[in-house]
Amino acid sequence: MTSPEPEAIQIRTRTLLHLDLDNDEDAFVAVDHVYLPEGAAGVCCHCDQPAHDPGMVGLIVSEGQAVLTAEQALVVANRLERAASLVLESDEEPADLERDVARFAAYNQEGSP
Repeated sequence: MTSPEPEAIQIRTRTLLHLDLDNDEDAFVAVDHVYLPEGAAGVCCHCDQPAHDPGMVGLIVSEGQAVLTAEQALVVANRLERAASLVLESDEEPADLERDVARFAAYNQEGSP
């Protein structure tokens, strides 16, 4: 018997920054890499293999707004860039090691006397 409610998918987060702000004890800024675990993104429509979710960038600003010093703003900007890089890197095709080894071998054979 199947359950009438679908099973909730667990979303994973990797916190890259949690910065408490000096001006209020409850105020903070957080930057996260938010993604689905492997196998939870369904099936790829091109290859019928489990789909990979590169994720998204999460930004949380408590209390609706935040006043940052220049140093804090640079740290937040740096972590936002890092989170975006993680998402973009995760979405890249993995290296084809066999192709690279074949190219290296072919280059070494051509270059040898």
